[in-house]
Amino acid sequence: MLKTRQEMWDWLMGWVKSLPTHNNNLTPFAEFVSPLLQACVDARLNDYFRVGQSMLHIVFSTAQEHGLERLNPPPLRVTIRFDSEKKQWLIGRSYGNLHFANADREEPADSETAFTVLKSYLADLWRETRPGESLPEPLAKTR
Repeated sequence: MLKTRQEMWDWLMGWVKSLPTHNNNLTPFAEFVSPLLQACVDARLNDYFRVGQSMLHIVFSTAQEHGLERLNPPPLRVTIRFDSEKKQWLIGRSYGNLHFANADREEPADSETAFTVLKSYLADLWRETRPGESLPEPLAKTR
């Protein structure tokens, strides 16, 4: 079982890179998510947030341990997902898995805006789940 934030980020980035490049469903996912995850690592967000996946959703949290669905009450999380009906990427916040729950707030993102939108959501996540702590330096300059 992966325990540390770094182990989760390394595993997830490796998993995304290992997805078949000939799959019509997985290729757009990998092409969108891989550079976004790398931008997060380059900005050192992996030092502050856990990351995981649920099917083809990427989920960020400040939880100390893996397994958000086991925690009661479920903690706030930020999710990146593709809405196949709207044909757009969405970044949202929720207290439940977005396969089964609605987002509290969600907005579209594309390859140009995704990192900025994600940082904004992660800053909100940090403020709500770590109210006594300063905003991490990589998030100090959000939109």
